[in-house]
Amino acid sequence: MRRPRRPAAVPWDRTVRSAVAITAALVGAHALAGPAGVPVAVAGAVCSVNGDHSGPARERAARFAAVLAGGAAGLLLGRSAPSPGWGQVACMVAAALVAGLVGSARPADQLFGLKLMVLTAIGTGLGHGPGAARTVALYGLGCAPMGLLIVAAGCRNRRAPAPPQGPSPGSARGPVRGRPEWRAALRLPLCVGTAAVLAEVLRPDHAFWLPLTAALAFRPADASVLRRVGDRVAGTVLGVPAAAVAAQFLSGWALVLLAALVGALLPGATDLSYALHTALASVVVLVLAVPGLPSGGAVLTARLTDTLLACAVAVAVGHPWRRRPAV
Repeated sequence: MRRPRRPAAVPWDRTVRSAVAITAALVGAHALAGPAGVPVAVAGAVCSVNGDHSGPARERAARFAAVLAGGAAGLLLGRSAPSPGWGQVACMVAAALVAGLVGSARPADQLFGLKLMVLTAIGTGLGHGPGAARTVALYGLGCAPMGLLIVAAGCRNRRAPAPPQGPSPGSARGPVRGRPEWRAALRLPLCVGTAAVLAEVLRPDHAFWLPLTAALAFRPADASVLRRVGDRVAGTVLGVPAAAVAAQFLSGWALVLLAALVGALLPGATDLSYALHTALASVVVLVLAVPGLPSGGAVLTARLTDTLLACAVAVAVGHPWRRRPAV
């Protein structure tokens, strides 16, 4: 008889850091830059939370630096693209190519590529928002609370006796690239580029969301494209209606409480399921970090349709090309 699966332990360290980081970024951005500065700052906070883990402070610092550098580079690239226009497609393909090329490197390098790709998409969607320098500054402001928490943890560790440690999971060198790795690396820009072209044709007014979703749904190294896509769709179906309700009825300090609550739930939900992670991230991003968010049924229709289209592209591009295991 199979024993019931034990529930995963709550990652209390990451739970506290996530709640503090997202809440502090929201309040700090509103105080220092006003409502217009909140979306990019919250995006920075969510990226820093997603890059956090429970390892040594040195590894966490390396991952944080990758999130900060990749996101800043992505915003600069995205803001440099003509808006709207096919230049945005070229920028998205370039960012996805870099992300694909570092896909089998160290975890910090993978984070750099992912945030480069994601923030390029967000940067192209800012329209007539803040300029490139101000956008990067706001992103850094959103990442700053997590950076301060990492510095504080490092200071505590230096005062404590250091136990012996083995090699870190991210210290090994990645595999030497051959033809299969290059083919896998090229699937990501093909996937994101296809989604970006569809967005330019179908949704020129909100062209960033479709390639952004494709970038998050598709992973060249993922063992199951179909499972990840299924989780992405399920999480969106759960999260988008909740976000639409929250955007309709919450304002002021209620949004601060929402950020703290979702921030606290995000690390544990991420450990349990990518679908739960997507649902909670949808609430934070759609309520706080997407400029020009439509209301009511427009949210449900546009976001769900874009998710289905992006996931269909991820399956069409990614699944048939997967390597079969050697016999």
